Amino acid sequence: MNEQQLDNAIRNLNRDLMPERELWPDIADRLPARAAVKTPLGYWASAAAAVLMGVIGWQLTILPTSAQRSAAMPTAELMLLQVYEQQKAQQLSQVAAVAEGFDNWQQQLQIWDQAIAQVRQALQFYPDEPQLLAQLQNLYQQQLSFIQQATLQQPLTIS
Repeated sequence: MNEQQLDNAIRNLNRDLMPERELWPDIADRLPARAAVKTPLGYWASAAAAVLMGVIGWQLTILPTSAQRSAAMPTAELMLLQVYEQQKAQQLSQVAAVAEGFDNWQQQLQIWDQAIAQVRQALQFYPDEPQLLAQLQNLYQQQLSFIQQATLQQPLTIS
C-alpha cells in the first residue's frame, strides 16, 4: 500500500465508529510506575542545584554585564577614529595652500569620508572583524596621505 492508498483508506473510515470498551485503563496499566520517593542522593542533588542557582544569581547581580564591560572599553574602531580624526584635524588646520593639480581635493576628501562611513556602518554589524578594521585603517591612512600631498602645510610653531 502506498501513501495515496493509505490516505484514501483513512478518508473512507467511518468517523462515527466508537471503541467497544474504554481503552485508557489498559494503557495506564502498561505505563511504568513513577516513584515519588526521594532518595538521600535526590535530596543532595536538589540542595546542590539550589546552591548553584544562588551562586549564579549572585554573580549576575554583582559582576558587570558584557554590555557594561564593552561600554567601559573603547572599541578598536573608536580608537582608530580618535587617532586619525585628530591627525586629520591637525593636518587641515595647518593647510597654507593647495598644491598644483589638486583643485578638487575637498571633493576627494568627501569621497574618502563616505567610504569610511560605509566601513564604519559594516563594523556596527561585525565590530571585531579584522578585515573591516584593516580596511578602515587603510582608508584613514590614504586620506591622511592625500591631504599631505594635496596641500602645502604650514609648519607648526610652538610658542
